[in-house]
Amino acid sequence: MSWAQGALRWPASAASLHTRARGVLGQLPAAQSSASGRLQELAARAQYRRHPLSEAAALAGLRSELDRLLVTGRCLTITPYLHGVGQQQGNQCHLSAPKAVATLVAKLQDGADPRLPAGQLHALAWLVTGHSADDLAQQLAVLCALLPLPEWCATLRRLTANNDTMNQPTAAKVPRWRADEPLTWAPLRPGRMALGAELAQLESLARDSQTPIAKLQALATRRAARLAHLAETLTQLSKLSGTLWHWQGQGDAASLATQLGQSAPPDNSQSMTVAALLLSPSPLTFWQELTP
Repeated sequence: MSWAQGALRWPASAASLHTRARGVLGQLPAAQSSASGRLQELAARAQYRRHPLSEAAALAGLRSELDRLLVTGRCLTITPYLHGVGQQQGNQCHLSAPKAVATLVAKLQDGADPRLPAGQLHALAWLVTGHSADDLAQQLAVLCALLPLPEWCATLRRLTANNDTMNQPTAAKVPRWRADEPLTWAPLRPGRMALGAELAQLESLARDSQTPIAKLQALATRRAARLAHLAETLTQLSKLSGTLWHWQGQGDAASLATQLGQSAPPDNSQSMTVAALLLSPSPLTFWQELTP
């Protein structure tokens, strides 16, 4: 088939969906008005009871406590592969725990950095140390599944990469294929959203074939299944593994630098180290409790 030029037009498949949906939905306003009138006639005789657990479930404070766990702050990471931080020895970079802590201290005193944090801060520092690259990689493999800090994950990939210079793969030609993805650019995306909303109204009307009691029973079943799923999800999240060194402090950047500088990190026998420093004006409750 040869190339042809033509003007854009709205796809007939999308127009057909809309036309068929509107054939039913166009009758909805009159039907709803009639049903509303009948409900108003019954309102004086109807009695509505609250759920017996409604009062006990009114724990508004729990939501605010959950919201307080989400804080805004900054995270500074240190790895052996940062220029001027790690020490090059052959094909491998090394970084001892004391040097990693000293780098964090220096950054807390780096007045040339325009984003140096100011004001009173809550601080939490983490160290992951190993006697060798393999030792550090084994620890990061566990921790990065729980704490996927981008720089830590990049370090893990670099430590576990196949760096055999005698076996280099052939580079693909450009442009390169990407993985499969939904082809939902505009105008398909907004059109699909609008048509999907129309079809959702039809699906809602189709479920009106059930009696109110059957609907409530189905809702109760779905709620029970949802609660069981949430309980299982939280149980799985609570199963943690991995260990790391941790330190916490409070004060301005200069004070934190002093406190961190006077801390006692692991000695130089830990030749492979990655570090992270979390700073926030708000308490880092969740992260501090994660590493008590």
